[in-house]
Amino acid sequence: MNKIYPTSLLSLLAATLLPINAYADWGTPEEPHALMTVDNNEVAAMKTARTADGKTFVSWLTYGDRSNWGYELRLQLLDTDGNPMWEPDGIQVEDVRNCSWTADYWMVVSPEGDAIISWADARDQEELDTPTSHVSVVYKVSQNQEMLWGDRGIELGEQYKYPATLYQFGDDTYCLMQSAEDWGTPQITRLSSEGTFEFEPKDFFGQLIQSEGSDFISVYSNSDGTVAMRYTQDIEPVWDKPALLSTYTYTGYGRDPYCMVSDGNGGVVVAFSRAMGGFSHLPVVAYVTADGEAVFGESADVIATETNDHNYAKIGVNTETETILATWQMSSGIYALGGQLMDYYGERLWGDDGKLLATKDSPSGYSYGPIAVYPAGEDKWFVVYADELWWAHSQLNYSTYDSEGNLLSNRQGIDATGVDDYFTYMDGSDFYMFFVNEYTDDDWEDHAAIMTVKIDGISTGIENINTDNNSIGQTEYYNLSGMRISKPLPGLNIVRHKDGTTQKVLMK
Repeated sequence: MNKIYPTSLLSLLAATLLPINAYADWGTPEEPHALMTVDNNEVAAMKTARTADGKTFVSWLTYGDRSNWGYELRLQLLDTDGNPMWEPDGIQVEDVRNCSWTADYWMVVSPEGDAIISWADARDQEELDTPTSHVSVVYKVSQNQEMLWGDRGIELGEQYKYPATLYQFGDDTYCLMQSAEDWGTPQITRLSSEGTFEFEPKDFFGQLIQSEGSDFISVYSNSDGTVAMRYTQDIEPVWDKPALLSTYTYTGYGRDPYCMVSDGNGGVVVAFSRAMGGFSHLPVVAYVTADGEAVFGESADVIATETNDHNYAKIGVNTETETILATWQMSSGIYALGGQLMDYYGERLWGDDGKLLATKDSPSGYSYGPIAVYPAGEDKWFVVYADELWWAHSQLNYSTYDSEGNLLSNRQGIDATGVDDYFTYMDGSDFYMFFVNEYTDDDWEDHAAIMTVKIDGISTGIENINTDNNSIGQTEYYNLSGMRISKPLPGLNIVRHKDGTTQKVLMK
């Protein structure tokens, strides 16, 4: 992906791109950094977890020398500038045989800055041609590559299977374990720094998010619909009864079905997709306070009409303005990225139909996939989404919108693969993204890479692109690769005026 720019354009590119302050070690939307690359192999189930001092653990699955043994679980540690601190391909967390397929796994960072990883292997069936077991284990790895809970980790017990779900809330590490029995009830406990159970595991359901202090809120479904309950660190209920968020329930198959964001006061905003019939869906948004009040009374549909298919919602919450931006994929008749701004009372601020944040003609049926939503200052929103071009090809977009849904800026990233494995987070006003990209070269060799992107100051930087298409004295036009073009093209252009000044212009 390295591009060679004409020498005469180096100063131009520096002048126009410096306000973005992207780091070479992290990469930019247009030139993401390849953290690691494998040839004739695959990278799957990439995870990230940040330490308190700004480092980042990155884990992934790949086939090793013994591909018939299933996946290798590997781990890397990045410094604050995105540089690998270990060997280029990281370390192998375990060398125990596992099944050729596995359920998803989890990684969190302990208060001491160590990586805690859940996993499952076939250590009790290593001699079989086709192992079928999933022994649930957890590993703890220090920043010095020490296996703190032993080279083979700690087994959670034969009554559990598959990798456990891990949550880190302050100093507390919660472990939600899947029963080895068909349709068995999951159980939860808290892990000590030595990996022992802090209390006897208890039957438990739900997807968790931190509330106030050491408490957390669990969102789950029951016979009433979608509900929430606040718990203490000892799994004692705080509210008198669960808060009913919606009479609807999630209708997909994700292990983490809800998109959940804190309200900044110990409550949580929740979004999920409900069924509309005929294989169509509609995202709903609900809000419960730290005191257990379901503020909307009933979940709010993002739009008022039940037409087309609306799915895969992502939400962001501005705790200062107490507003919620929901984005989602629209398909089956219209191919767009839908958007709706709500307040903390469930009112649709963009009307009953919402806004189309991006739209296109798509005879083949490919639409847009929302990835992340973050507030970008008091009255702006930063939205990352994938424009699905065709099978396993998506154009990444990093866009800023105002509070009325108007596009202020857009930076197009690379044409990546499906972008199913990704992690994003904000550090202050700085945005970070990790994603997996796979491609086949001209010799039909397969390659896979973990890519990283950093954008500084999303509340003050990328939206400051001049969108005035009638600038006076335009003489030369360039794309972001430094190539001279005859006229501005759709997207972001670099314009050099007769007086030598440059600016970025977004053409729609």
